[in-house]
Amino acid sequence: MKCRFAPSPTGKIHLGNARSAILNWIFCKKNDGKFILRIDDTDQIRSSKEFEDGIKADLKWLGIDWDYTFNQSSRIEIYNEKINILKKNKRLYPCFETEEELSLKKKSLLSSGKPPIYDRTSLNLSKEEINHKIQSGKKPHWRFKLDTNEIIWKDLIKGDVSFNPKNLSDPVLIREDGSLLYHLPSVIDDIEENITHIIRGEDHIVNTAYHIQIFKALESNVPIFAHHPFLVDDQGKGFSKRMGSLSISSFKDQGFENIVLLNYFLFIGSSSNIVPMKDLKEVINKFDINNVSKSSAKFSKETLLSLNENTLKLFSFDEIKNKLINLQTNLQKESFWRFVKNNITYIHEVSIWEKVVKTINNYKDFNIDKNFLDIAANELPNDPYDYNTWDIWTTKIKDKTGIKGKDLFMPLRLILTGKSHGPELKYFIPLFDKKGILQKLGKI
Repeated sequence: MKCRFAPSPTGKIHLGNARSAILNWIFCKKNDGKFILRIDDTDQIRSSKEFEDGIKADLKWLGIDWDYTFNQSSRIEIYNEKINILKKNKRLYPCFETEEELSLKKKSLLSSGKPPIYDRTSLNLSKEEINHKIQSGKKPHWRFKLDTNEIIWKDLIKGDVSFNPKNLSDPVLIREDGSLLYHLPSVIDDIEENITHIIRGEDHIVNTAYHIQIFKALESNVPIFAHHPFLVDDQGKGFSKRMGSLSISSFKDQGFENIVLLNYFLFIGSSSNIVPMKDLKEVINKFDINNVSKSSAKFSKETLLSLNENTLKLFSFDEIKNKLINLQTNLQKESFWRFVKNNITYIHEVSIWEKVVKTINNYKDFNIDKNFLDIAANELPNDPYDYNTWDIWTTKIKDKTGIKGKDLFMPLRLILTGKSHGPELKYFIPLFDKKGILQKLGKI
């Protein structure tokens, strides 16, 4: 088995094409196949090395690796060889209509209630007429001649798909300037690399109909196809131009975990529930392409945030400690992670709680009764502290003052953390010795 992901280096990877990459990669991993990264850079004007490097960096951050990679711009000779075969077999033919002429033909057909299908006028040109047009300075674009056989395939996601070629225009494969459109180099590369499975967005379904005939015209095996639906927003609308704000690099910069994105984009809109998972093997084992929905899935930033938050809770200190290297040495310990992990959405938010630990608050800022703090300090047990210390300490204060419930806990929370809500304080106390708590209470 061989799968591939083929981005164009004309911009950043956004959530739409990232989903294609993830689906192909996981499908390959699930089936012990090889995954190939193809850079579709035949558009030399819009393609850039900067975008190519960015795409590769984003994929690596996601955790996606590849067996090898190549650029289409390095394969022009191979494309020309196959082009000559198609010309020789009269499956590629020159056309000389201008864009204006084609636009008028399309409008005329539509006004007559007919489908805007190319009428193959250029197919009737004689060799003499073709040579005369070329000699007069006209440059042809080249169309692929579709045969009349119905195009049928069993899609892994969409099920049975069929197209009648009579309802399709012969696709343009080569522009007037000799540059290649997506179709031809894509199919040729899939042939050269023996690609067996192609998973891509449903916007490629018509392209697939064309490609199947090109595969057959080049006497090659046709891969197995799967077309996943678009992601839409909460109102059911496509993202289109707003994809820029939903690039993979933007998710990375915000602080999302890569395993969360893999999890979410694999199972969004599928029959499998999205549940927090921290282990890639678990994600791979759960994935089944048969569970991918045929209809559009709604992308929810709130759901993604919640998934990131709940995934962080699954990590032990040993599994997360390498991401805590910027914290003070004395906070790089399991007790601190136990304290914060239930109250962060992103890992970088631990710095907020680090500040909470270090800050000494003034009881006057919170209108806390000084006498209450005096009693709290006097009743403070001796260290070392563990997760039972909080209950022991608050019970002693309650017995001494008769104060209980919120009136007891809130003043202590405010003086210790400066916040009216947050992690359970039973996890906070073990971060300190007795001197540290007394400092928090303003008694040292």
